[in-house]
This record gives sequence, structure tokens and C-alpha cells, in this order.
Amino acid sequence: LPEGFHLSLSWQAAWQKRQITANLGTEKLFEGEAKAPVIPSFQAAYVFNDKWSLSAQFAIGGGGGKCEFADGLPMFEQVIAGLAGSKPYSLNQTLTGEQYIYALQIGATYKVTDNFSVFGGLRGVMASNSYVGALTNITLGGKNAAQYAELSAQAKGAAEQYAAAAQQYAANGMAAEAAQAAAAAEQYAAAAVQAGTAAVMIKDYKLDCSQKDFGITPIIGFDWMLGKLNLGVKYEFRTKIDLENEANNSENLAALATQVPAVAVYADGAKVRSDIPALLTIGAQYSITPAVRVMAGYHQYFDKDAKGSATAVSDNTWEANFGAEWDINDKWLVSAGFQTTNYGFEDADMTDTGFNINSNAVLVGGAYKFNEDMKLNFGYMHSFYGDHFVEAKKTNYTRKNDVVGVSFDIRF
Repeated sequence: LPEGFHLSLSWQAAWQKRQITANLGTEKLFEGEAKAPVIPSFQAAYVFNDKWSLSAQFAIGGGGGKCEFADGLPMFEQVIAGLAGSKPYSLNQTLTGEQYIYALQIGATYKVTDNFSVFGGLRGVMASNSYVGALTNITLGGKNAAQYAELSAQAKGAAEQYAAAAQQYAANGMAAEAAQAAAAAEQYAAAAVQAGTAAVMIKDYKLDCSQKDFGITPIIGFDWMLGKLNLGVKYEFRTKIDLENEANNSENLAALATQVPAVAVYADGAKVRSDIPALLTIGAQYSITPAVRVMAGYHQYFDKDAKGSATAVSDNTWEANFGAEWDINDKWLVSAGFQTTNYGFEDADMTDTGFNINSNAVLVGGAYKFNEDMKLNFGYMHSFYGDHFVEAKKTNYTRKNDVVGVSFDIRF
């Protein structure tokens, strides 16, 4: 960049659907809609001279935005379906999650030689998550929690009566009658426990949990200019994130956690490790002509070394991308690209609250240069996702994704 102050203001908007198809006797689709209409960022740099420059960035550097599952998630309904057995059941279920990582970065670049530069920087990140949901109006066989509690009390009373009768029969030497009364007492006692368990398990559940923590990411980078070829390497170190919960949970959330262990991470005061993995990126650009350039890149996320990573038991995530851009004239530029993403998720990594699917993305874009100091950039990306079917859970996972973006570059 030439000497002076450079500023880029960016806006993106993303629309995503997360789809889970589960077999609950019959197949049922649970769809989450994630909308992020405003994803802002800015990049700034001040070039002092031929050797030194400072740069800064603010961006939403991660997280899934806000996603609402209007019909909840299958992992909760499966518990109710299991309790119901062959009986019909009904419930109302909702879940909304928000995940954002706000990032502020500063750094400095030094040109060692005319062809080689180095970069060092720090990024402060604030992870902020929120989960709000409810399971309400649950019925099993047409009965709600209050009715099961009443049945439990009635069965308990009958069990006590038959137990007392068994003792009286035994005292009077009526062994056969005593045995019959004792057997009835056991049956009613078992029914009381069963109805009481149902009463506890189908009470209303409410989830209201927020999670926050702050972390620091050190970053180093290198750049080589070799004639028409430009090579860049950047390494972002692992960021320790230890989320702490502030939750207003229903009293019976612990009972649900016995059936759905994932719920335990939303308990008030609990700490949830969720590191941002280290990231290695490698990029190359080659100028075929002064107006036509091609480029390729590779990203390696070191998920297995990040505590709390969903892929801790499987492979690291990697991405490869390719692109080209063409200066049509002094004003207009057009570009296109392709990216493939492989998360390395295996069946054990796939959960209703955390799943990623391998994808291929196509991208098109362009730019308009108003003058030497102002330029407008714009682009669109669509991701093509595969499916991941987990046989043990009879559940299929997939996604849909579209993103548009605009940025405005200014030089002072």
C-alpha cells in the first residue's frame, strides 16, 4: 500500500437453514433458521514509510449468529417419545440460540527486504452465547404432569392400604390372602413410581442461559513477492475460551439432564471450555497478465488441540479454495471462486446443538473504482452441503447457506 491512511468498511448478510431429520416412529423434520442481516467489520491501516505500517480490524470473527428452531430439537422430543412408548404424546417445543465472537485486532508489518515482509499482531475476542428455549404442555397418553402426579398419589395410597391389609392377614394366619395383598401392594407401588417419574419428566422445562468469556489470539504472518507470484502465510494461535454460565433454569432441568446429558452444560455457574482452534492459512496469487490474476489457498484448523472442540475425537478441519479476477478496464473488476470445506466430523461428533457438514461453495463478485482513492466491492456466495446420516440415532443432518457482502475502500 502507498503511504497514508487506508480504511475498508464492510457489511455482510447471511441466511442459513440447519435441517435435522429424525426418526421418532415416523420421520420428522426439525429446521432452524439462522438470519444475520448485519455482519459489520472494518479494516484500517496506516503506512508510515517504505518499511513500517500499523493495522487494525474489528469484526465478528466467528459464531453462528442467531438460529431459531421453532419446533425445538429431536434430542428433547426423543426423551418424551421414549417415555410414551406406544402411547400417543404431544408437546410444544422451541429453542433459540445466539453465538457471536467479537474480535478487535491490532498489528504491525515490517518490510525486511523489497520482496519479504513480516507481520505480528494480537486479537482480543469476546465470545458471547445465549440459549433460550422451553418444553411445555407435554402429555403422555392424553395426560399431563398434574394428572400423573394425582395418579401417583392414588397408587401410593392404594399400595399403603394393601400393605397394611397384608400385615393384618398375616397376623390372622391368612397366608394366601396376605400374599395376594402384598403382591397388589407391590404392583401399586411400582405404578406410583412410574406415574411419579412421568409427572417429573413431563413438567414444563425452561432454558435461559448466557455464556461469556474473553480471550487473546497471537498472530504472525509472512509475505514473499517473487516476480509475478505472491505467497502469504499466516498462523493464528489457539485461543483459550472458558465460558461461564449465567442461567435461569427451571427446577427440574436436572431431571432432564439425566436423560439428555447435553443439557448439563447450561447449568447456572457451570464453565464450558470452547477454545478457538489454531489456524494456518497459506495463499498464493499469480499474475498471468497485469489485468488477470489467479489464486489458491489452503486453511488448516487444528481442532483436535482445541479443548471443547466438537471434532476432538476425529480429524482437523481443512479448506481449499481457488479463484480468479479480471480487470475489465480501469473502473471495473470481476471475480469468481470456489471453496471446498471438510470438517472431518464422524458420527460421534454429530449432535443436534453442534453439527457441521462438508460443503462446496461458489462465489462471484466484482468491484468498481470511483477514482484512485475510492473503490466499491461486492460479492455473493452459495454453499452446497452434503448430508450426514447417523445410523445409531436414525438422524440425518444438512444445511443451506447464502451470503452477500459489500465493502467500501477509502484512501486518505
